[in-house]
Amino acid sequence: MPDRMASLADIALFQGLEAEALSRLDRACERLELPAGSTVISQEDRSTAIFFVLSGGVVAKSYSAGGREVTYDEIGAGGFFGEFSAIDEAPRSAFVQTLRPSLIASMSAPRFRAFVGEIPLLGLRLCEHLVAKSRRMSARIYEFSTMSVRDRLCAELLRLAEGQGLTARAGAAGEGWGIVIDPAPSHYELSTRLSTHREAVSREMSRLAGAGIVKAGRQKLVITDPEALRRMVAGI
Repeated sequence: MPDRMASLADIALFQGLEAEALSRLDRACERLELPAGSTVISQEDRSTAIFFVLSGGVVAKSYSAGGREVTYDEIGAGGFFGEFSAIDEAPRSAFVQTLRPSLIASMSAPRFRAFVGEIPLLGLRLCEHLVAKSRRMSARIYEFSTMSVRDRLCAELLRLAEGQGLTARAGAAGEGWGIVIDPAPSHYELSTRLSTHREAVSREMSRLAGAGIVKAGRQKLVITDPEALRRMVAGI
């Protein structure tokens, strides 16, 4: 079940805002309690609201005319999405679906734009977020343009590890020591992030496992040698 006690104070965009501002923002939101697999927005959606993930998590993706799935990002508790349409009121650029039971707050574009104009710190936080997003996009474009599937996979596994804080810890019995990704994305899900096919991901994961760099478990992945991944991405 979603954490109903979660609040807007936990959203990264609102860090540092005064209680009075948070209270005003909270009153401007509607809350949605959604089960896993729920569509929050689609590319055909004409709404321009912004959404804040209070608990749970969502995935943002698109589908080509031929049905090919492309995954852009996973957004967990504390994150937000839909900011592009809330800012420029243009059509949605992605399909967003809940990964697990989630509590999500939504705010209309006019209200959000008014708050950005009224609260300088909120405007600064939004600028920082958009710059960080642009940098990540530039990094991904570089990877797609210059790296092999193996190296793109290594870079994605490093991002997953960094999401766990790059903290080495013990896995379950038989897994050994390493950075545990739980739940781990499937090979198909990884392929949608890397613009390749599942078979290529499975082949490269087998090679990494054979080299002792990763160890696959049931719905989890243990990265036993992140430094080896870094060397592979750097071409060392």
